[in-house]
Amino acid sequence: MPSIADHFVPAELVRILSQHRRRFLIPAAVIAGVATLYAAFRSSTWEASQALIVRNEAVARTVQERPGRFDRPEQMQTVQETILELARSRSVLAGALEAVGRPDGSHPANYPSQKDIERLGQSVKLVPPKGAEFGKTEIFYLRVQDSDRERAVRLATELSRQLQTQYQKLRDQRAQSMTLELAHTVSRAKGELANVTERLGKVESQVGADLSELRILEKSPSGNSDLRAQLITLENEMRDARTSLRTNQALRELLVASTHDAGHLLAAPNRLLESQPALKRLKEGLVDSQLRTSQLRGAMSDDHPRVLAALANEEEIRHNLTNELSLAISGIDVDLKLVSARIDTLSQQLAGVQTRLGTLANVRAEYSNLLDEIQHRQQNLQVAEENLADARAGRTAASSASLISQIDTPDTGSSPVGPGRTSIALGGILGGAIVGFGVVLLSVPPVPSPSNVETRVNGHAERAIANKPRRVAAPQVGGISIKDALARLAHRATSWN
Repeated sequence: MPSIADHFVPAELVRILSQHRRRFLIPAAVIAGVATLYAAFRSSTWEASQALIVRNEAVARTVQERPGRFDRPEQMQTVQETILELARSRSVLAGALEAVGRPDGSHPANYPSQKDIERLGQSVKLVPPKGAEFGKTEIFYLRVQDSDRERAVRLATELSRQLQTQYQKLRDQRAQSMTLELAHTVSRAKGELANVTERLGKVESQVGADLSELRILEKSPSGNSDLRAQLITLENEMRDARTSLRTNQALRELLVASTHDAGHLLAAPNRLLESQPALKRLKEGLVDSQLRTSQLRGAMSDDHPRVLAALANEEEIRHNLTNELSLAISGIDVDLKLVSARIDTLSQQLAGVQTRLGTLANVRAEYSNLLDEIQHRQQNLQVAEENLADARAGRTAASSASLISQIDTPDTGSSPVGPGRTSIALGGILGGAIVGFGVVLLSVPPVPSPSNVETRVNGHAERAIANKPRRVAAPQVGGISIKDALARLAHRATSWN
């Protein structure tokens, strides 16, 4: 299938361009002239770049945090996103324009207008360093464009200052809001702690003198307190008194029976007579006398003087034992009364101690809950006070120091941004030549085409011109209308196919 290169050879192209040079030169000259005029009267655009660095607050809330450093990338990204939105805010842009003034250096009353603020906002950018991602490094660049180089530098400087000031105000407002909220939280925590403390005071007043015992039971449920030690002592004394009571009762019965028959006393165990040393000694003497009498009777007759003397001695011991039994019974009766009275006293004391322990047991659960609640309230209050101190420190730091610092001064580079005048003019000339060449290709038919196709194309063009309304003149390009040129192009494409 034939192509355009088959019909338009270089020699033919040169001949067509020289033959229809007006169709080539007029569009090329117009476009080149417009581009040249634009390049001549176009103002240069200068971009001032100010390097900034941001740090974290110096208040460290934990031991692991390092003052002024971001421990997590999310913190840095959040701060830089806040700065980015703040840099595009009306207050920062308007403040910079008010300080710098109009391009001619004047400061009218109605300046800056909304359009001036919007125009400056479109020319302001915050970008990360080359090869870095925004929010991943502490350094970023504030860039602003203006037609005047010095004004671009002043705008970058003023925008940096306004950004620092407004960010300090934002930090101060945030710290003030946090301070008010945390102060209310601290006040509420103090009120709740005072309420719980009052309830605890009522419970402690109810316990009274046993408060120390209650605290010991709370701290160490299995520990020994004074009250518990007193209870154990009373129980031991009660046990000893009851044992003594039973012992005295058994001894009295034995002594009463011994008054009628001394044999009962001789059969009594020695540990029962430990409280009656005289009876014990008389018992031992009577046993010894009976043994001596038995020995003498075994060797002598009953009327022997020594046997009679032994019998008389034994009778004397029995008489003394009988008298001693009466005195011992009277002493045991007194001991029984004393032991019974002591048992009654110990029972009362033991009942009082048990009542006090029961009272402590009843209030122990409530007391324990109140202590836990007070500890919880104290922890909440401590956290709230620490947060309030941090907020107040942050508010003080917000008014005294800025987290954003400038690195060096704004720099515009040695040349303005965008293409120069020469590049624009050369681009316009090249573009005009391309447009002119295209107009020639669209309006001039190729020479090496068949005669019948040429006749058909010309006839169609003539009929199109003849049938065309005369009231409105069609645009002309080099002596032929654009519509005719398009018709010829359509028929040329048909002939090529």
